[in-house]
Amino acid sequence: MSTSLSLTEPSPTDLLTDTAAPPPADPATGDAAGTPLDVLGPEALHLDHLPVVAVPLRALRLSGSPRTGGTNEDHCRNLAAAADTLPPIVVHRPTMRVVDGRHRVRAAALAGREQIAARMVDGSAADAFVLAVRLNTVRGRGLVLSRNECTAAAARLVTSHPHWSNRMIASLTGLSAGTIGRIRGSLAAPAGAAAGMRVGKDGRVRPVDGSSGRMKVYELLMRDPGASIREIAQQVGVSPSTVHDVRKRVQAGEEPVPRRRPVQPEEEPDLDAAPPARLRPEPEREEAPANPAAIIAALTKDPSLRYNNIGRRLLRWLDGCHRGVAACPEIAQRVPSHNIDSVATLAREYAYAWSEFAAALEERHRTAC
Repeated sequence: MSTSLSLTEPSPTDLLTDTAAPPPADPATGDAAGTPLDVLGPEALHLDHLPVVAVPLRALRLSGSPRTGGTNEDHCRNLAAAADTLPPIVVHRPTMRVVDGRHRVRAAALAGREQIAARMVDGSAADAFVLAVRLNTVRGRGLVLSRNECTAAAARLVTSHPHWSNRMIASLTGLSAGTIGRIRGSLAAPAGAAAGMRVGKDGRVRPVDGSSGRMKVYELLMRDPGASIREIAQQVGVSPSTVHDVRKRVQAGEEPVPRRRPVQPEEEPDLDAAPPARLRPEPEREEAPANPAAIIAALTKDPSLRYNNIGRRLLRWLDGCHRGVAACPEIAQRVPSHNIDSVATLAREYAYAWSEFAAALEERHRTAC
């Protein structure tokens, strides 16, 4: 069946057209537009504060949705049986496109309804699509997007928001940053894209190629070896962990920019083929690996940690992390396949946070000495 408006029953089909009627006025102000919603903020997933209005089914547009796989008719029939208890749909007021609730619209048509309860949001069409992706990838809110639909949505976001980082788009679609990178590489760079710069999840603008930032850090360290890590990070626009890594490399007589093995043309991945088995890279170490169990045992004996709340909390925290890391190999084999990208994304985020934590501690120790 078609993914847009081809419904099987004549009367519901007549009620669902792709020609939008004039947007209804805002119930609070009487105006045809309200305040745009921050689609990246936490409030975007909690729209209960928005007023509910009755919208004619014939005024709604179902095109442009991230749900490219069509509707699930069995699910729609089940919803139709409980049409009176369904939550309001979400509609983009300027275009009258359904942002969230495609199955509920179909269910209302099957139930013979001419109107449906809706919450209206404003903003650009691109923002409405971002909101649609967010609302349809949160579990517990009905049918989530399939992996193919998430991949298609990611490709559209890469095109409409080329300045967003891979991690930013990955966090919205539930895919991994690596997957977004491969999607980006398969698409032509859109016109007007900011060359070499992208916006991360934290809203900061960073260069795509970090080598220039590392070289600037290197130059500042050469001018003032005693400069603060955080001062340099703020001046160059990189993370403190990057400054810390450059400093360690310089002290060890290494180049500030790690060398990477160039990818040969025949090694480029085929997106349609099954992913090849990848060897687990061994992290580079400048010294022998630490013994976490021995370190935790020594910290546990320290009275300055044992006899205050923060210290005991730190010990429990470190011990829990140690136990969790030890169980990683077994857990990695048991993560459901449809959750692998999401869990891998979280693991990388936590690893980045730990790196920042370690850099902050080492900076504090360096300045205290």
